[in-house]
Amino acid sequence: MNLPTLLTLFRIAMGPAIAALVLWAAQVTYSDRLLAGMLYAASLMLFLLAAATDWLDGWLARKLNAVTPLGAALDHTADKVLIACVLLVLAYAALPLNLVAASVIILGRDVAIAGLREGAAALGKALPVAMLGKWKAAAEMAGVAAFLAFQAAALLGYSADVVLGLKRAALILLWMAAALALASAAGYVAALLSPDDRTQAH
Repeated sequence: MNLPTLLTLFRIAMGPAIAALVLWAAQVTYSDRLLAGMLYAASLMLFLLAAATDWLDGWLARKLNAVTPLGAALDHTADKVLIACVLLVLAYAALPLNLVAASVIILGRDVAIAGLREGAAALGKALPVAMLGKWKAAAEMAGVAAFLAFQAAALLGYSADVVLGLKRAALILLWMAAALALASAAGYVAALLSPDDRTQAH
């Protein structure tokens, strides 16, 4: 167990922890707005910290020559656990209907691609992470962070300009992530079905 893997495990643990804070905030939103705002602010800080480990663990693994198959598998899983936990609980507690739809697209795509990877592996093929997938991951991380910041700012009494700006940012980023999710999924399917890939064993 090396430091990069520990950071990856930390990111996995943060998914349920942040989800619990958001649920707590949702329960007290109407009875104690200050506490709810502080809980959303704490959720944002933890989410940003967890998101930062997505870059840090990979950088450390390469720097320390500590890249392992387990670490690579956990790194991919950690991103999905973090986003799935937070988006699911936000969809339940706070997201407007249009962003719930974007979240369904994002999470549905992740489940579908996970199944596609398993099928490809059974055929001896690999589906490496595409650039569109990386952009989608960046957009969804930024979108979730913007929405958590919007909730905190609204409950803590920040100015209307700040609150509306964060709300618009979350809307744009999460729908951008949803569009990239569909585009990258189509790319993965095309790559799997292309004649060239059929001849490449993993």
